[in-house]
Formats: sequence, structure tokens, C-alpha cells
Amino acid sequence: MILQNLPFIFFVFFTLLFLAGVGSTQPPFSCDSSDPSSKGYPFCQTTLPISQRVRDLVSRLTLDEKISQLVNSAPPIPRLGIPAYQWWSEALHGVTNVGPGILFNGTIRAATSFPQVILIAASFDSYQWYRIGQVIGREARAVYNAGQANGMTFWAPNINIFRDPRWGRGQETPGEDPLVAGKYAVSYVRGVQGDTFQGGKLRGHLQASACCKHFTAYDLDNWKGINRFVFDARVSVSYEFELLPLLLSYLILCFWNLLVLHFPP
Repeated sequence: MILQNLPFIFFVFFTLLFLAGVGSTQPPFSCDSSDPSSKGYPFCQTTLPISQRVRDLVSRLTLDEKISQLVNSAPPIPRLGIPAYQWWSEALHGVTNVGPGILFNGTIRAATSFPQVILIAASFDSYQWYRIGQVIGREARAVYNAGQANGMTFWAPNINIFRDPRWGRGQETPGEDPLVAGKYAVSYVRGVQGDTFQGGKLRGHLQASACCKHFTAYDLDNWKGINRFVFDARVSVSYEFELLPLLLSYLILCFWNLLVLHFPP
């Protein structure tokens, strides 16, 4: 019974810790009401449509500023009140400090670690996948609110199709079935991002951002010296087998044959 309720116990712990505010610091926010440089900008007006706010923000960026935001360690833009942002955090089966976005160096030292994804997926219980995502998303938000995170974007889930058991990252995935991988992605992403199990917004805002990885033709690209960077799958096969799981996420971690973006700057 204790093991069964362990995720809930951890969630209660993180919630109480956050409410207590022990040793916490204010996390970085764009459009901070206490920052006079961000007042009056349309992109800070939450009543406006997201598309309008995005257009306004992008229109204010110089070319150099736009280029600077194309890496995972995005620098600040002080003149617009935009703090630095770290896009790289990991949460395949629990919030970790593997990426530079999460810091377990304060009052929070760890988070719930669930079994590897291939074991979780073997339950074929989509609601359980959703609940695991919920715990991860809430703990991620608690860590951020405690001032121990530089971003709220997580490179998870990994929904590459596990075609070859020799691939060293297969345990990160839901397995070899595209339908299972797609269902897992939907359930996990909705849990992490704060949606309902059916897909509706619980509180009208994003709890944390899940980033499905890696885009088509990523895995086994250069295993044992065999060059697979010139992957040339047929469109029909790619759609039915590899693109099917890449649905309903705010982000997709890119992997391009000619330009690899999966590395820190």
C-alpha cells in the first residue's frame, strides 16, 4: 500500500514544501509586474490571444536577438524584461537534474523516480500514464516555484519506435508499437502540461511543457560506424510507423539529417 501511494506521498511533500516557502527564491518570469521595463507591452497582456502576443514579441526582437534564442540556453533580453531561459530539462520517468534546467541544490534535493518507460507502457493503462505525467508536471512546477529551475520545458516523452533491441535508449520509449507509443504520448503530455485526461485545460494555463522526442529518423543514426544520416524512408511508411506518435505536444525535439540541434551550445 505504501509503495502504491508513493507518488502521492511525494506530491504532498513537494506541495507542502512549496507552500512553506522554505529557502525559496522568486523564479524568473517574463512580464514580471515588478519590472517596469515590461509594462505596457502587448505581449504581456494575458487577455490578448496568444497569436497576437507572439507576433508583438517577435516584432520587437532584433535579428541578433532572434538568432540568440535558437539554442537551448537562451540569453536574456533585458530591454524587454525577458530573463534567460533554459529549454533543456529531462523528465522521462521523473523530474531529474540531468539537464541544466533543473537544480537540486536547494531545499528540494530529488523528485519521484518512476520505472523506466518501457515498463510503464507494458501496463497498457493509459490513465496510469496520465497520472504519472500529472505527478511529474506538478513536481516540476514545485521545483520551479521554489527557485530551483531555469525553465519549464522538458525533453520528454521519448516516443521513438524501439525497432532494434541493440539500440541503447530503447528503455526510454514505450516500445515498438506505434499505436501504443502514440497513446502513451497523448496521456503523458496531457498529465505533464496540466490538461484533463480527455484533453481539456484544467486551469487555463500551461503547468509545464512536454517536448516529444526525437523527430523521425533519429535513433541508430550512426551506430557502430554505420552512417544513417542519409535516412530515406518512404513517405507512407514514415507516416504510419514513425510520425504517428508525434501528436498533441507543444514541442517536438528536432533531429535533422544535415543539422543536429540536440546538443548544448
